Amino acid sequence: MSVSEQATGILGGSFDPVHLGHVAIAHSFLTSGYITELWILLTPESPHKKGHEFADFALRLEMLERAFEAEKKVTISTIEHQLDPPFYTVNTLRYLSKRYPERSFRLCIGEDSLADFDTWHNWKKILNYAPLLVASRASYQIKNPAPEIVNRMQFVNHCPVEISSTEIRDRLKEGKSITDLVPPGVEQIINNYNLYSSRQHG
Repeated sequence: MSVSEQATGILGGSFDPVHLGHVAIAHSFLTSGYITELWILLTPESPHKKGHEFADFALRLEMLERAFEAEKKVTISTIEHQLDPPFYTVNTLRYLSKRYPERSFRLCIGEDSLADFDTWHNWKKILNYAPLLVASRASYQIKNPAPEIVNRMQFVNHCPVEISSTEIRDRLKEGKSITDLVPPGVEQIINNYNLYSSRQHG
């Protein structure tokens, strides 16, 4: 798998909220040599997070734009907001492939997601639309992926920043600081709208 002029990375998620771990992994994908740009797709809701009450889409979008405002090779996309639920990755990639036939896409995921990739909806079709770029985690142990996955993936060097959106939401509910977990602009938005605190659901 080699880089091409139209190699576009796709990094999707609910980003509820976006944090420094997301910023770090985006940087690793962009410096990997396999893509020339990264599209970050904000999903209205993740199919595997049933029952989760997400922060308002517009606010999550604003936080993403603030987090990556200095990165010229990153585009924040709301394409999934135009699609019908459920927001399965295979449906999004099918749409992108039809809309941008001149582009070659790479699906960017973390090694933790690789561990259960074979449980994703129509995962084999996903590989038909886009090979995987996997951000490695030295401390992460996974079973050997299926041969179909191995043949359509490439590891990317990455030093993970161990942060989760759940941790951030829990800290805010407990009234604790998140200054060391999110970009300053994101923290400002969270504070301005009182997001994720015990007084407001997100």
